Amino acid sequence: MGYFRGGASRAVRLATLTLLMAGCSHGLPTKPASAASTLLLWTTPGAGGSQRIVRYDLRVSTKPISGTDTLTWWNSATVIPMSGRTPGASGSPDSVLIAGLVISGRYYAVLRSSDASSRWSSYSNVATFIPTTITGVPSGTPPPAVVLGSPRPTPTSGRAEMSLDLPMASPVIARVFNAAGRMVRTIAEGMLPAGHHVLHWDGKMDGGGDAASGVYWVRVAAGAIEKGTKLTVVR
Repeated sequence: MGYFRGGASRAVRLATLTLLMAGCSHGLPTKPASAASTLLLWTTPGAGGSQRIVRYDLRVSTKPISGTDTLTWWNSATVIPMSGRTPGASGSPDSVLIAGLVISGRYYAVLRSSDASSRWSSYSNVATFIPTTITGVPSGTPPPAVVLGSPRPTPTSGRAEMSLDLPMASPVIARVFNAAGRMVRTIAEGMLPAGHHVLHWDGKMDGGGDAASGVYWVRVAAGAIEKGTKLTVVR
């Protein structure tokens, strides 16, 4: 994503997955009876040197960018709340769910990132998306239940698996967090079809090392629904 003074940052491109959700708004125009949400995906860029990314600034608008005047568009676009989010290490997947969108409306999103010295990157590419409904789900109907099974085995000395049942095709992100709330591993990411699935964790961290003994949480976001389950590692 652009360039930081004092070091180059890794380029990042935004991708979108769309799903139905009657939910809250981030200040964007909405139709309560036909609201949708979009999952925006990207890869955490590097900040150069020993620095790392510590915050994001994401903005969305229904207006396209005029020519190369991104700054004017940026200043008038809606800010998507990102406070409390801690970006992962460089190269790790990240995402945010943008809710309260108008079905069939056209939206434009741009992301920037900053290191601890408040050196902001340049603008990302422009992600353009049009939320659409999912066939067979009436507008305004809450998403059906997502079922996340308990880990097997637990305690575990390393590997573990857990079932995930989806009532409809959904974008899924499954991550493992330690007791301090720090993400240690992404175990699934992408669009999954409706039905029964099994998630696997090899007991390792994103860097490749073994996760230490302790309590961990597996958190799964399936569209607008989030589920969690506890897992204990004993080495």
